[in-house]
Amino acid sequence: MDENKREYLALIQEPIGRLSTASSIFKGFAATIVTGTAALSYADVKLVVLILSFIPILAFAALDLYYLQLERLYRGLYDAVLTGEHPVDFQIAPPRDKSFIKKYRASIWRCMTSPSIWLFYPAMIIILVVISILKVCGGI
Repeated sequence: MDENKREYLALIQEPIGRLSTASSIFKGFAATIVTGTAALSYADVKLVVLILSFIPILAFAALDLYYLQLERLYRGLYDAVLTGEHPVDFQIAPPRDKSFIKKYRASIWRCMTSPSIWLFYPAMIIILVVISILKVCGGI
């Protein structure tokens, strides 16, 4: 492998690492919000406050989806450069044409079906719904 290709691949690897780190941070913040909401639900907190806790969870889910899509596009670019399908042109932005997105499963729908999304965020939302229902019914 020539030196230019090696440098280009290293350049592409950097955003992949940052995007996966950001995804972990989003999940950590979401879990903290749900945990805090569960703890606050035992106090005399109005239902509106509990319902407002859905907003950041949904925002983190949307950001996580977007970052997962970008990560898949960068991984696709990395693979395309590695196999010689993409020239070593030092362009850091991954292609966004439909065929590239389809090939590397980077559509929003495909990202939503990723276990890192559908196993985490629906569980957070279910917990918040249960807490809200218990608060309304007087169970908490």
